[in-house]
Amino acid sequence: MTNPVFDRMNKGWSVGQVETTPAGYPTMPGYTVGTRETPHNQSSQTSAERGTRAPNPYEHYDTSVGYTTTSQWDQDAMESTFAAPSADAVDRGIMTWDDVLVRTGISFGVLLAAAVVAWWATLTTPTMGLGLMMVGFLGSLILSMVNIFSRKIRPAFILAYAVCEGAALGALSCVMEMTYPGIVAQAFVATLTVVGVTLALFASGKVRNSPRFARFTLIALVSLLVFRLLYTLLSAFGWVSSSMVNATVYGFPVSAIVGVLAVLIGAACLIQDFDQAKVGVERGAPANFAWICAFGFMVTIVWMYLEILQLLARLRD
Repeated sequence: MTNPVFDRMNKGWSVGQVETTPAGYPTMPGYTVGTRETPHNQSSQTSAERGTRAPNPYEHYDTSVGYTTTSQWDQDAMESTFAAPSADAVDRGIMTWDDVLVRTGISFGVLLAAAVVAWWATLTTPTMGLGLMMVGFLGSLILSMVNIFSRKIRPAFILAYAVCEGAALGALSCVMEMTYPGIVAQAFVATLTVVGVTLALFASGKVRNSPRFARFTLIALVSLLVFRLLYTLLSAFGWVSSSMVNATVYGFPVSAIVGVLAVLIGAACLIQDFDQAKVGVERGAPANFAWICAFGFMVTIVWMYLEILQLLARLRD
């Protein structure tokens, strides 16, 4: 698992934590392997041992005519019970794809609304945009940690994260657009393209999640984070020379190659996010876990947008 948002969900949905019979079916309350439960939860003791009379199987029947009396058997009520529709996933409080789509749409709608407000504020007052960017990224970092490690799912905190992330992205995108005209539209379309292609490949079964794929993605993600951290520290202390920054491989800038790899790693992480949402729907996860799915999608897709935006800026330089 490369997205920490889904770690808690994966633990709750693991097959090893679901008690099953030797045949693989879910157990019923009171089931013990190798024993047979007495029908109607009755004890195996005799009527003499219980001190009560043995139940008469014919006590609810009118023996004179051979059918049940209306006081014991209401045929109309029974027919209405059988005619009633069966409980669906919504009635049972189980997560469905509709829940995931609706929560994800709401989260991204809030994020885009906050981004538009931050964009307009940055155009009006650039210093305000800088403040929104700093506060937004700091708030999104804190709220992401809270949502990841909290034992309780809090939709309000997830929407608050969307607001902070949207404010930061709106201000940053406005600054990048003023520096590189047209770059935001290119990054937005490229992000939608990567997400659409990844979803199409996953839905068609061309790309599947597997333990080997998950390990490869995790190693690549950790390696990228370590590289970015070391590069930031070296740059802060002035140990990165101009030759290192402008290094190329067969005419391509190294920074651009790293950016492309980062986008590919983000797409791999997105495939695992889709797979975890699928597993949650198939295993009957609680409906409120749809908010966790929405939050996980936001984290991955926003990261991919930032990587693409940075990649396009490097290519223009």
